[in-house]
Amino acid sequence: MIYSILLLVILLSPPSMAHTQVYVYRDAADSTRNCYLKVIPDGEVKGLVVRDYSSLPDTAKASPFQFTDLMVERGWLVLYTVTTTSFPDLGYHDTSMALLDEMIHEVLEEHDIDRRHIVIGGISSSGTRALRFAQWCEQGKSTHGHRIAAVFAVDPPLDLERFYRSSERIMARGVERSARWEAELMLRTLPQHLGGPPDRVPDAYVEASVYSRGAPMGGNARWYVDVPIRLYHEPDIDWWLNERAADYYDFNSIDIAGFVQQVRDLGGSRIELISTSGKGFGPDGQRKPHSWTIVDETELVSWINATVASK
Repeated sequence: MIYSILLLVILLSPPSMAHTQVYVYRDAADSTRNCYLKVIPDGEVKGLVVRDYSSLPDTAKASPFQFTDLMVERGWLVLYTVTTTSFPDLGYHDTSMALLDEMIHEVLEEHDIDRRHIVIGGISSSGTRALRFAQWCEQGKSTHGHRIAAVFAVDPPLDLERFYRSSERIMARGVERSARWEAELMLRTLPQHLGGPPDRVPDAYVEASVYSRGAPMGGNARWYVDVPIRLYHEPDIDWWLNERAADYYDFNSIDIAGFVQQVRDLGGSRIELISTSGKGFGPDGQRKPHSWTIVDETELVSWINATVASK
């Protein structure tokens, strides 16, 4: 395998947060997938935090968020990966999971990281993929025997049949301010990946979902009973009604609350939901509940450290 590696030493952070950034393109001819960015702390690496994205972040652009710096400051290597060119990829198939498994193994080996200290997380579809990868590992599918120490997910869609039905209703309403572009995309994308609509292939939707409200025991919810999970969500129904002409069935509240309760019903005690109010804003400063800004980054970092330390 040919590797194309770009090494950048970042000198803009304070000494306690000094780190090195390394871009790795596992296929030198392809910068769209099968690649990753490592943000490596100085000194001993305590663990690995994985963020699976649709594209690698541009480190030349300043970020308003501190999560990566906070993790690196505490000795964690932060790994940004791209495993697929499909958007949005909700972890439908094993192919991208297997590729992520290989990337994680590669980084663990190179940096001599304790394989018990793997954390994964993300927002929206990236959060869904993080949960799906944890499930994939719990099912014993990891070639390298990886298990996830903790998962965090911000407002992830979890029940794909609910997502499909919601998209149908949004398109039928015909209200321009609703998320019609997303509804149209999902009505095309979900059948493409799963072999048809849920009426025709219901089992495919259950199999590809983190949680399925209509399936016995929530479908795949049983795989998360022993996994420490932190979920974030801002259920601002007034914003959704007024700004997107949407009700509770059209965003992720029902998925997330149902998933948490189902895992608890099955005996899980390490899943929690952080429900916020008035914290969600987009890059332009406008109100947006579906946003990383609902996360208290310092508190999340503390949760990760405490959770992994307790294992």
